Amino acid sequence: MMDVARRSLTIVEEYLSEFRAVVVSGPRQSGKTTLLDQLRRRQQVSGVEVSLRTFDDVTELSAASGDSQTYVEQLRAPTAVDEFQRAGEPFLLSVKMRLDKDRSRGQLVLAGSTGFLTSKKVADSLAGRVGIVELWPFSVGEATGQHERFIDRAFRQPDQFHQLTYQRVSRADISELLVRGGFPEPRGMAARARTNWFRSYLATVATKDVIEEVGEVRKLAEFRRVLELVIARTGQEANAAAIASDAGIHPTTVAQHVELLRNLMVVHELPAWASSATTKAKRHPKRYAVDTGLAASVLGTDVASLSDVRSPLFGQLLETFVVNELAKQRPWAETDIRLHHFRDRNGAEIDALLVGPGERLVGIEVKSSASVVASDGRHLASFRDRVGDRFVHGFVIYLGDQVVGLGPRLTAVPLSSLWAN
Repeated sequence: MMDVARRSLTIVEEYLSEFRAVVVSGPRQSGKTTLLDQLRRRQQVSGVEVSLRTFDDVTELSAASGDSQTYVEQLRAPTAVDEFQRAGEPFLLSVKMRLDKDRSRGQLVLAGSTGFLTSKKVADSLAGRVGIVELWPFSVGEATGQHERFIDRAFRQPDQFHQLTYQRVSRADISELLVRGGFPEPRGMAARARTNWFRSYLATVATKDVIEEVGEVRKLAEFRRVLELVIARTGQEANAAAIASDAGIHPTTVAQHVELLRNLMVVHELPAWASSATTKAKRHPKRYAVDTGLAASVLGTDVASLSDVRSPLFGQLLETFVVNELAKQRPWAETDIRLHHFRDRNGAEIDALLVGPGERLVGIEVKSSASVVASDGRHLASFRDRVGDRFVHGFVIYLGDQVVGLGPRLTAVPLSSLWAN
């Protein structure tokens, strides 16, 4: 596994100086353990010794579960605990008690592979005491050592995109990016080994993670069916009824399984955006696989298939890739944003809507071709005219290497603009 310095590491260090504790939350195998080791080494250079513990260690987990209050009280600051969610709610309530007694900053770093936190009671009780850092699989910029500034540039200097030089990325190169994905371990694997890794990952999610960390699922085969159907629908609006029909399962059960997948951070959702100016907007979220490599594995496609211009899956995976790259960059962007999508009842759609301070809006559409024409920005133009001055800029991200103006506050930019320095 590549020991790449994560952009989130700086955020963890910043939050340690501001909060009593920090939670690093991300999907399994996204690099949380490596991040904690990088934190330990960086802090050591500054003369601070960070103690590392993991609840993958049965002895450590037993101690934390048996008498969580004593265990937490005896942790010296700063201590990093990996897979903290395995010790369950009692451990977290003991953490709350400690943080209430001792308000000093930088006491604990808790890293876990389930959404923070499935218990609303615990999440509410820790609110204000902890800083939360999302750790996704590698972004392209992290993997290649480039400092991505797409979000900040889109809001603050949208005209600057014309001043940058972009690398030409062939469809085959993009297909490789999609199939490889961002999980650290399989990135350097050959195709056969990578396929096996993703298959094992899915098996882990459908067995070990579900039973040990979230709660027993009576029918694992049923859960696995839902898992694969949800991932195969990456980039589509959430529709429990359609999945239930394909899986032969009641929609209520499907909704429960999907909630588990969200808690395990296998999928994530972009809520629909609407305002009084867009009263006809549909309000269903769009759901995405957390990684295109994982989605490509479930869909049974490879680089050769995606490189073919006739591939019916390329556009679906490309949109997932762009949305995920934006989600990965969000934690370290200086501009605080929320990610949404937009679609009205007439079919006008914007793939990603970045909602910034003051409800200022940047629209993103994804086009899976190497050329653009003015009509490619028509949905963005219509939306711009609806919301007026709140609309900062609209971008069509496409596969060419030139920046093309599409009208007032509308620009087509290359895919590589997402990670261009």
